[in-house]
Amino acid sequence: MTWRDVLDILAVSTVLYYLYRLVAETRALNLVRGLLVYLSVWFLADQLEFRALAWLLGNAATLGVFALIVVFQPELRGFLERLGRGRLRENGIDEKGVHELVRAVERMAARRLGALIAIERRTPLGEYAVTGEVVDARVSARLLETIFTVGTPLHDGGTILRGPRVVAAGCVFPLSEREDLRYLGTRHRAALGLSEVSDAIVIVVSEERGTIRVAERGVLSANLTPSELRGRLEEVFREST
Repeated sequence: MTWRDVLDILAVSTVLYYLYRLVAETRALNLVRGLLVYLSVWFLADQLEFRALAWLLGNAATLGVFALIVVFQPELRGFLERLGRGRLRENGIDEKGVHELVRAVERMAARRLGALIAIERRTPLGEYAVTGEVVDARVSARLLETIFTVGTPLHDGGTILRGPRVVAAGCVFPLSEREDLRYLGTRHRAALGLSEVSDAIVIVVSEERGTIRVAERGVLSANLTPSELRGRLEEVFREST
């Protein structure tokens, strides 16, 4: 084995690793599992010389490639953007951003202002950001409180943070369809829904009770104090540095 072979293997391994991360941390995972089953059936049909079935599956696969590119365009675009920036690890919020975010959430909870804030990590949230209004400003308590003040145009939607910046506000998040959580309000179901299809951390403040909860990977936390929220966000900050 020459040094070129070693470099070739390393290059292929690196590409496969990042493709796996792209798939495993987005909504594509279940689809890829189905794709593997599809390819297995196609292979068996070819080996067993089921010509009609093999022909049908082969032609469908060609169209399927274009369909996948269209369906997962946001994920692919986000991956390529991070690749171009030389940043393939997760986005993180810095220490000052954590301080401003927690201060805003604490004040909004005290004032009973409903809020829905998603912190983007590895899974790109671009497809949800485009449903709202572009903000592109540094995270600050004053800005977040203004966004969620009742009567402002963006207060009913979700806000997306990417790193230390507010990317967009007034965004539409997918609602969780879990039957056992129908009693939850729209904000809480939206927080859960987004956390089910991404690895984002989603903070939700109840307008009725003034409580603070966090949705992560399809799980909604118990009520948190501001200090508990700060602790969780600081963990995220440490993981991303």
